[in-house]
Amino acid sequence: MALTETGPVFDPTERADRLLRTLKSSRDGLSSREAERRLVQFGPNELTRRGGLRWPRELARQFTHPLALLLVAAAALAWIAGIVPVALAIIVVILLNAAFAFTQEMQAEHAVEALAGFLPARAKVVRDGQHQVIEARKLVPGDIIIVEEGDRISADARLLDGGIEVDASALTGESIPVFRAADLFDRGVPLLQARDLVFSGTTCTEGEARGLVFATGMHTELGRIAALSQRVSVEGSPLDAQVRRVAWLIAVIAVALGIAFIPIATLAAGLSLSMAVVFAVGLIVGNVPEGLLPVITLALAVGVRDLVARGAVVKRLSAVETLGSTTVICTDKTGTLTVNRMTWRRCGPRPARASQTAKSRIERHLPSPG
Repeated sequence: MALTETGPVFDPTERADRLLRTLKSSRDGLSSREAERRLVQFGPNELTRRGGLRWPRELARQFTHPLALLLVAAAALAWIAGIVPVALAIIVVILLNAAFAFTQEMQAEHAVEALAGFLPARAKVVRDGQHQVIEARKLVPGDIIIVEEGDRISADARLLDGGIEVDASALTGESIPVFRAADLFDRGVPLLQARDLVFSGTTCTEGEARGLVFATGMHTELGRIAALSQRVSVEGSPLDAQVRRVAWLIAVIAVALGIAFIPIATLAAGLSLSMAVVFAVGLIVGNVPEGLLPVITLALAVGVRDLVARGAVVKRLSAVETLGSTTVICTDKTGTLTVNRMTWRRCGPRPARASQTAKSRIERHLPSPG
């Protein structure tokens, strides 16, 4: 028995007795010793974030923002020119903005943590031939779980006996509970459509059944969703492109004015070359808008907090501007988002007959003028 990065190497829809042999288990469950060995082999039944620590990379990204780099250059020039207070003030602005933006984005991106909330803390299993209640994170492939009404299923399992109704909206988007039973055999269909399988993160709304765990942790269907949420590549938003363009424009104008000031100051004003350079540096620093970066960050952060209060998850602060420019969102309460089968039907005004029918229905529910 083995698990790969994409899930089990066996077919979980095969006959129950054959699946029991494949997983080297029985209807009396695993022994406690064997369960401990498999826990070491397969790891705990929990969703984890892949790719190592994210915060060093995210924190470094705040200092490579185009405006942040422009401010760093201004601080360096001010320090070289001996304008130490200005240099320190700019550095403080950079640090405060980076800390604030980093905190906001780390709080915003919690897709894996949100999915982990679908997993229960404890699970009912059969081990050593006896019913036990254990921590859900200690479930392993080959365990026999007991699912009753109101339970949240903690691992992907093949039903061995009984039948239950399951709320699978967390995985499929379907709001109506579906019936799953051990004696319903589906072959050659996607796993989520197999009527003898139940999945981690779904909830039993009625009935009682026993199931054989065949996948845990990141190898479950819920784990695959969590993994996909971490593989999404981040593309620059229109705001990022505009800010980068503005930063370059400001830098070119500031440097051009600074360079042009040196001959004017030495020839027309009679200043020494060293004093002219100091004034040129001050002119360059003065043309850099130190307050622009924190203003942008604060404005986006306000938008993020408003979206979070409405139940949205924003992974990047700059995405707020892109979302604010959205005019039409096509969605549906079930099916189409997960199956990806949206179909265009009709475009244009409704037929007159349909409009009149709808109008008459509305008028019947309106109160009388009296």
